[in-house]
Order: sequence, then C-alpha cells, then structure tokens
Amino acid sequence: MITLGVLSFSQPTPYLTKIAEHAIKNDVRTCILSPAHLTGSPSIVNGLLYSPSKEEWESTPFPLPSFIYDRCFYGNKKTKLFKFHTDTLKMREDVHFLGYGLPDKWEVYQSLSSLPELEAFFPTTRKLTSVAYFLSHFTHHDNWLIKPINGSQGRGLIKVEKVSGQYVTKEVVQPGELLHVFRSDAHLKKWLHIRMQHVDYLFQPFLPLQNKKNAPFDLRLLLQKDEEGKWTERVRAIRTGPKNYITSNLAGGGEMLPFSVLLHGVSPVKRKKLEDQLQTIAECLPPAIEKNIKTLFELGIDIGVDPDYNLWILDINSKPGHKIVTMASPSVKTEIYEAPSRYCMYLSSIKR
Repeated sequence: MITLGVLSFSQPTPYLTKIAEHAIKNDVRTCILSPAHLTGSPSIVNGLLYSPSKEEWESTPFPLPSFIYDRCFYGNKKTKLFKFHTDTLKMREDVHFLGYGLPDKWEVYQSLSSLPELEAFFPTTRKLTSVAYFLSHFTHHDNWLIKPINGSQGRGLIKVEKVSGQYVTKEVVQPGELLHVFRSDAHLKKWLHIRMQHVDYLFQPFLPLQNKKNAPFDLRLLLQKDEEGKWTERVRAIRTGPKNYITSNLAGGGEMLPFSVLLHGVSPVKRKKLEDQLQTIAECLPPAIEKNIKTLFELGIDIGVDPDYNLWILDINSKPGHKIVTMASPSVKTEIYEAPSRYCMYLSSIKR
C-alpha cells in the first residue's frame, strides 16, 4: 500500500482528515509527521497514522513515507530551525515530494514577469534596496504598496501614499491595520529603515482593486494536478476585505463570495475579457512555474481586478489555504480531497 506523509507542525485539520478518508478509497494510507522528527536520515518516524476502522488519528511509529505532502510554513525563527530537515529530505532518492515549493516573491517575479504570455498580468515591481530609492519613485506615482519578500496572509503589507507633502501609511498587522502619518521624508526614512533591518521587501504601484463600497477584493483560483499529472482548475471565488483596508486576505477579516458575484451587471464584452484573461493565467502560469522554477502539486493564485477589468497577478501560493473548498460543489470537493492520493498513485506508476 502507498503511504502519503503530510508534513505539518500542527494537529490534524478537518481538511487533512478528509484527505485521509478519501485516500483509503484509492488504497493509500495517510500519516502526519513533523519536520522536528526528521533528524538524521530516519527510516522510522513518529507521528500520526489515520485508522480507517476507528476513523481517527493514532500516535505511532511508522516507516518514512515514500511520498510527502509538505503543508509547513517556515516563516518564524522556531520553524526555520527545522527547514534544514525538510530540505535534506528533498534530496533523498527514495522520497518524492508532491510539490517542492516556491522561492521568495522577488525570485518568482524575476522568473515569470518577463514571459510573453504572462508579463501583462504582473504589476511593475522593484526590490526595496534603500528608502532613498523608494522615495525617488514618488515622482512617477503617489501611491505604493510595499510587500515582505517572504510574507504570507497579507501580514506586513505597507501602503504608502503621498498627500499634500506628507506620507500616509497603513501597515497590516492582522487582524487590523495601523495608520501612521509622516510629515517629512526624514521621518518616513527612519520608520522604514527600522523595518528594513529585519525584513526584505519589494514594492509596486498600489492598484485600484476596490469595489464600489471601497472594500478591497480579489479572485482566488485553486488549481491541482489530477490523476494524470495534468493541471486542472478546481474552484474560484471572490475574497473581500473590510472597507478601506489594504488586503482582502481571510486571515485579516476578509470573507469569501461566489465567483458569480463578480459578474453581476457586467457587459458581455467585459465578461468575455475577464474569462479570456483568467483562462490564459490558469493555462499558462502552472507550466511556466514548473519550467522556470520548481515542480508543484497545487497552486493558489490571487488575482486583482481593476475598474477596466484588467487582471493582475498579486500572489502565487504553492501551499494555499483550503477555506476556498467550501465554495466548491460536492463533486468538486471530492475531487479536491482525493487529489493528493490520486497524484501519489500517478507518481508511483511513473516510478515503476
């Protein structure tokens, strides 16, 4: 029997339990292990093994799985200590990861933004090398968005707007945002410089991606590989944030709505433009990533929609959250839950 090992720092989520329940139908058993248990070159690891007869997770030692589904985020000091163990595991020939993750946002942008089929969807982006360099861009544009290169869930985003010679900033701290006003270049320089000592940033124009109620919104696409190793779009949904906020991320108080909400009252011409652009992104982005960066199993793509119905790729997640699954039909939910085990079977057939 094929064993799928899920790397996770946390206890089993309902999503992982659903994966385990559906994997049994495909003759795949599921276990959960932590990178903290991967010291050395283990052949036996301790973790949680799903028992279909008891319909629960049991703590037990088991052989190191041949297939790994990495759901870990290595964003803080504690988790970064264990990233080395995961990277070491990726080098083993007897272990195959479903997806090998993405590098930081700057490297992703450099790898993809100049590709002819995708360049129109990426906002012009620069690396924040100095505050003086950043301030020089206000001669072209009065409103900028600063992003942590290794950020997730919208944390640490900073909007900087120049108004009547002053700088008005909003910083995402979640679940809220902090407002600051700086009366001079010098005051903003001091504040930003302190943050740049601890975090690497990039910056891009702040795009008009708000709805008529002045609330931020974007589109989330969830794509996975199927049992033949082909990319397929599973579900799409709208995410909206609180009024006047920077981000629509669910962790910051956003909510999810059906994709159909976006199309209410939209003319056939604009609707076709929207659908054509979405199709281009969904078809071109995944293979471009695998050709230019790394092999993946699933993707969460965050897309902004401006007033002219131009689409902008805002973020690309190789370990997307799965709250969007609630927006899928029952049959698509089943496909999403079965996808990891079915992809394991596909990889196993290739290895054979």
